[in-house]
Amino acid sequence: MSNDLFTTLDRAAGRTTAQPGLDALVGGLLTQIARGTRVLRAVAHPLGFYCLPVVRDGALGVCVHVFDPVTAAGQREIHCHSWELKSSVLYGRIGNVRIGVYDEPARPTHRAYEVHSDAAAGVDEVRPTTRLVRWRTLAEQTSGRGETYTLGAGEFHATVLPDGTPTATVVLGRTVPGPVDVVLGPVDGAARRVVRRLCDTDRTARIADEAVRRIGGRYDSGPG
Repeated sequence: MSNDLFTTLDRAAGRTTAQPGLDALVGGLLTQIARGTRVLRAVAHPLGFYCLPVVRDGALGVCVHVFDPVTAAGQREIHCHSWELKSSVLYGRIGNVRIGVYDEPARPTHRAYEVHSDAAAGVDEVRPTTRLVRWRTLAEQTSGRGETYTLGAGEFHATVLPDGTPTATVVLGRTVPGPVDVVLGPVDGAARRVVRRLCDTDRTARIADEAVRRIGGRYDSGPG
């Protein structure tokens, strides 16, 4: 069933005129989460968004990312994934900055760190490698509602909110053999352990409900 859901969302995200269909699909999933009929808990990501992990099925994954404009402001962590990424904007605007990373052992600005995640435990082990690097911006793409961008596994990038507006995306991932998750960090940094904070069921329901209302254009910033 989860494989079928991934395929359906993948096809909807790939159509240039399919925003209403994608809205309906994701809105339906978020409504289930808000009502408690689809049981999961949102994860508070250190980069300023809430991750709602809708599908986890072997190499396939689907998440809805709900960005907090305040905590996400100024965040620009350069990293690459071990999985292919397709991200479609449900509302708001998001910037994807493609980064070129080059070995530079003599005058490095950063060190590469491998990230080994235990999804079940919600723990990331961040381990320094011997790779010393510099980086530069290759391209920047800003996507709005109904637009989709893709990244290959192993491509470095950073995500930014260009204008501080509430934003949500649905992200489809497909893990491929070979690449590992990598983040750039301080040259002299040490290994660290990051425990991802889980939201309780009430907070998760509120996050999902707000996202549904914004997708449908029904958001009211007042009480309720």
